[in-house]
Amino acid sequence: MKQFASRPFDNNLNGSESAIDSQCRSFEGQGDFKLVPFPTSSLNTVPPRVGEKEDFIGGSDSDLCSTMRWRDPNLSEVISFLSNPNNAIKANAAAYLQHLCYMDDPNKQRTRTLGGIPPLIRLLSYDAPEIHKNACGALRNLSYGRQNDENKRAIKNAGGIEALVHLLCRSQETEVKELVTGVLWNMSSCEDIKRSIIDEALAAIVCNVIKPHSGWDPICCGETCFSTVFRNASGVLRNVSSAGEHARECLRNCENLVESLLYVVRSSIEKNNIGNKTVENCVCILRNLSYRCQEVEDPNYDKHPFIIQERTVPSSSKGENLGCFGTSKKKKDLALNESQQDYIFSTEYAKNPRTNNKTNKGYEQLWQPEVVQYYLSLLQSCSNPETLEAAAGAIQNLSACYWQPSIDIRATVRKEKGLPILVELLRMEVDRVVCAVATALRNLAIDQRNKELIGKYAMRDLVQKLPSGNAQHDQNTSDDTITAVLATINEVIKKNPEFARSLLDAGGVDRLMNITRRKEQYTTCVIKFASQVLYTMWQHHELREVYKKNGWKEQDFVNKHFAAHSTPPSSPNNANNTLNRPMASQGRTRYEDRTIQRAPNSSYRNKDAPAGAVMSNNDSALLSEMVRKQL
Repeated sequence: MKQFASRPFDNNLNGSESAIDSQCRSFEGQGDFKLVPFPTSSLNTVPPRVGEKEDFIGGSDSDLCSTMRWRDPNLSEVISFLSNPNNAIKANAAAYLQHLCYMDDPNKQRTRTLGGIPPLIRLLSYDAPEIHKNACGALRNLSYGRQNDENKRAIKNAGGIEALVHLLCRSQETEVKELVTGVLWNMSSCEDIKRSIIDEALAAIVCNVIKPHSGWDPICCGETCFSTVFRNASGVLRNVSSAGEHARECLRNCENLVESLLYVVRSSIEKNNIGNKTVENCVCILRNLSYRCQEVEDPNYDKHPFIIQERTVPSSSKGENLGCFGTSKKKKDLALNESQQDYIFSTEYAKNPRTNNKTNKGYEQLWQPEVVQYYLSLLQSCSNPETLEAAAGAIQNLSACYWQPSIDIRATVRKEKGLPILVELLRMEVDRVVCAVATALRNLAIDQRNKELIGKYAMRDLVQKLPSGNAQHDQNTSDDTITAVLATINEVIKKNPEFARSLLDAGGVDRLMNITRRKEQYTTCVIKFASQVLYTMWQHHELREVYKKNGWKEQDFVNKHFAAHSTPPSSPNNANNTLNRPMASQGRTRYEDRTIQRAPNSSYRNKDAPAGAVMSNNDSALLSEMVRKQL
């Protein structure tokens, strides 16, 4: 058996909202500012030239002074003020630039092309918190949105990651930390920046935010894991955790990270506070770190030619009462079959000395049987689809490998009555949750007793997720979900004629044929999987008479082109053995621009404004006047 070759996945959130969300300093662009005239004498002398070449303002001093009396500064002028020797001008210019870039992609791009990002990065090294807040707010707006990846790269290339990390470590201002992690969250959605964030920012984020805010460390005061800064920081780690083997290795080996995340999830369950973005981020990180978990012992574990000697298990209806989906009486021969199967899975790895290494590493908590209880609690009680998908995906990943921890996880899910919870979620209307649940059931069915229970109690729900030919019914089911359901059904029926009969009785054959006859409507993978399941159905000789009574022939089950390239499903050389592999994934979440519910608008405040004050039109006009007055 080989690992399912999953697609590369970008579990990106697009980071935090634009700076106006989450109590950051920004302005709503609601038309041009109209200022009453004020005396020219109130203006100072214009600096001849400030900063570097990119900050130069064209025109003479008198021209600029004259034109700035009656209008707001334009983008180029605002950028030039970022390098002014006067700290007040720098702070006001950064705040005004933040305002100009709010929800305005053309201005964001123009700011980059005009060289506005490097001077903002330089402002992060100053010792003035007001400058920090305004500069970070501007960077946060500039980096917000999938269409602004070039801005994210420009921030990185200007040394922005290092500057942000340094500011995060030295600042005592909560608002500054929120803004810094917000910028990093935005940047982490860009694929080619993830590794730089891991290498330069991971340790600082964990040490300064994740560990102290989680509540896991008794030395730190209280739990503040539901704070904005923790939500942002966990969003950064959620994004970068999908960046391949290097990312998983770094995050798994990051001291106290796994323990802190698990503590947040456990305490949130205990407090029944599980529907928020923080829990969602933590579970998504844990799901991604559980992906290919066996690689910690053998990076090439899925390339070995494992051959599973499967056995045909006697029908569960002949003398065995499986009870209410998990409360079964245990037959000796069934238990023996399971132990033999588990032995086959783990024999090769028992020979590996690393398997018996008892060193207690933090990342080993990812696959301890106790974590199953957390995921099942979330699956049973949470209503957040992202969290449900991540929890099901974690079980899917943990049960997808061949080593002893995966064997234990598969058994623990059954013992903790997790199978009924998963089957019930098949009835959800949220497609991505159904897909993760179906694939988790497919991997859990490697366990023979799980397979019996899934075949007996889940077949009808699985069949209901296959296309019926009714457009209204089928439109909400993706090809990925259909593929996952077909893989689960095939795993259950391939050695059990009774469950093949259950598939027939539930109307599954009609639905399978409906798929294979509409090749133009489904992907090649879906057609291939459906053909494989029909081929498996035909291999049950005892059911052929039933097929004939229903008017079906061999040609309905065995496609000539498919059969020519197919060998028996149990063969290790089967060309279509994708269905026979466990499936692991890092999920399929698509990031959206609006990942955080908008908070009440907040904005730039001058030194005399009360905390929490929202900028009015008069305040906005005052800001423009302040910028002009200090020229």
